[in-house]
Amino acid sequence: MKAPRILFVEDDESLRKVLTRELTDAGFDVKSFASAEGVVDAVRQQAPDAMLLDLRLPGVDGLELLARVRAIDESCQVVVFTGHGAVPEAVEAMRRGAHDFLTKPVRLEVLEQTLRRAVEKRSLLEDNARLRRVLEPSAGAGGLIGDGAAMKRLRHEIERVAASGSAVLIQGENGTGKELVARSLHAQSPRSKEPFVVINCGAVPSTLVESELFGHEKGAFTGADRRRIGLFEAAHQGTLFLDEIGELPKAVQPTLLRALQFGEIRPVGSDRTRRVDVRVIAATNRKLTEMVAKGEFREDLYYRVATLVIEVPPLRERRDDVRALANLFLARCGARTGRRFEIEDTALRGLEQYDWPGNVRELENAAERMCVMADGERITAELVERYVLRKDVASADLPTLELDALEKRAVIAALARYRGDKKAAALALGIALKTLYNKLDRFGLRPASPIDVERGPEEA
Repeated sequence: MKAPRILFVEDDESLRKVLTRELTDAGFDVKSFASAEGVVDAVRQQAPDAMLLDLRLPGVDGLELLARVRAIDESCQVVVFTGHGAVPEAVEAMRRGAHDFLTKPVRLEVLEQTLRRAVEKRSLLEDNARLRRVLEPSAGAGGLIGDGAAMKRLRHEIERVAASGSAVLIQGENGTGKELVARSLHAQSPRSKEPFVVINCGAVPSTLVESELFGHEKGAFTGADRRRIGLFEAAHQGTLFLDEIGELPKAVQPTLLRALQFGEIRPVGSDRTRRVDVRVIAATNRKLTEMVAKGEFREDLYYRVATLVIEVPPLRERRDDVRALANLFLARCGARTGRRFEIEDTALRGLEQYDWPGNVRELENAAERMCVMADGERITAELVERYVLRKDVASADLPTLELDALEKRAVIAALARYRGDKKAAALALGIALKTLYNKLDRFGLRPASPIDVERGPEEA
């Protein structure tokens, strides 16, 4: 475990040397200074885990140095260190953001405990910043664009459901914009000013899902060198978005059910429960009712997350929105490259007639390809034919409307088109690489298929 990095500023040379040695022996990485000179540069170069700062310094005093350090790194935890006669100054330092203050002389065990608390607080603040990221809607997802009947109906449902505090299940194919729907629900809800926290249940290793959701205590398992709050706590009073909930390991489902039923969580390694107030929105491209029937998903958990259900339509059912989405993506691409693209009507008609198995995400990728490959600023029907439609045997003469069969054909076609390059195929289909692997397993395409679907070492 990496030693906590401490900056120690003290003008008394003998005290500075003694405490530097003692703190180093206690497991800290200590860098000491006799004055404020060089301290700000040290903070800029590598932010310390904590700082021990004497207030009575030659030249720039401790209060001024405290202000300069926190201007650079607001989360820096400063423990001020001063004599009995300077307690009012120490109180002023606390008002200016110091973590704690100690008076000289101080027992070594008290100093060590105070510094460790400061280090832990900084660690928790960093976790909070990581977990409580309240992101703007993704610029790459296109927003809830479109004025067709399907989108008008979807917006109306979002407006009605947002006001409720109930759990919501968003269903739809990959690339339809389920996360945008979740963000819109949060933005229109009474919790809109609180955190919106996202976890992709299919992207977290199964052994770490419980820790990610509920947090863990120090020493709870190998590598748990400090306490960490989970996403439920990070989303307190806000919204937790469980994307790809169908991928949630069966072993974690009972714990999630309890959190939803009683608003209680228990961090891994803890013997105490904690109360949380969180609205949960889940999303999936899988049919959870079928998973329940197969015993792959708990029935009681399904009814808990599916109190309200929103269906996001695929792009092939809202073709009247293709024109607006295509123009939006082309405008964004042009803004990034300093160009102004125009698309021919015949090219737009070609886009509107395409079925878009990867939905809005595939349309965005297609717009990017056409912008890159266009000789000028005009998107022609030829570009659409060459870089979007790209007819092939695997996608021709579809004899069925059964979604799994169509999805399997789309996967085979993409892998054939990109000569077995799974990353390129996943990008073209508008799905995550992990999702592609799940589909390959489900359709029996790995490893017996003649298409190269073996997982390479860089993708393991």
